[in-house]
Amino acid sequence: MRSYIAIVETSEDGRTWWISFPGFPGVTSAASSPGEIVVRAREALASAVEAGAALPLAIEEGAVPPDDLGDFHDPMMVLVPYSLPTPASVG
Repeated sequence: MRSYIAIVETSEDGRTWWISFPGFPGVTSAASSPGEIVVRAREALASAVEAGAALPLAIEEGAVPPDDLGDFHDPMMVLVPYSLPTPASVG
């Protein structure tokens, strides 16, 4: 299992948490509560991989968190644990 950096920001009304991944443009998701953030982030990573995208660098591989979060509304960084699905056994 690897850890991927996600940026989470709240919507202006505070009802939605928007999730994006630095270094993985276009992969986004949304959560309706803080408890859903990691679940929705993992689903976004899984969907991107299923569509053929290569994962960005994980923390364990040297990914560096962004140092400027000025474009985000009330941002926080979250580490999202994720591992590639294992292929089903043929037998």
